[in-house]
Amino acid sequence: MPSNREWTTREIGIVRHGYSKGVPVKTLASQVNRTEPAVRIKARQLGLLHPTHSSRQAIANFEALHGSSVHEIAREYRDMRLSRTDLAHDIGIERKALREALGHDLWQSWPHMTIGRIDAVRQRSTAA
Repeated sequence: MPSNREWTTREIGIVRHGYSKGVPVKTLASQVNRTEPAVRIKARQLGLLHPTHSSRQAIANFEALHGSSVHEIAREYRDMRLSRTDLAHDIGIERKALREALGHDLWQSWPHMTIGRIDAVRQRSTAA
């Protein structure tokens, strides 16, 4: 792969668009005919964050994908009695980052026992 050549506007556009959307660096590198480290360095120079390293970007991508805010989506998860861990996993972030994003009131409004946990308790009690 070529090295030490100037980045074209097209290459920068591909990196700018794909990197923050979570496109794998390997894929971007092949698209612009550069090495993976070169793509990472250029992304850093452009101030871009990959969603696997940025909870904020992962949440923004998740909101764009679903067409609603993380707070609305969280209320839907809560009402379906899905756990906060499920939501964090689906977004691709840690629970701590989700807690910060949701705020205290929404976080505390979550039921402590999910349907899965209730079913597990029932199964254990009938097996005993």
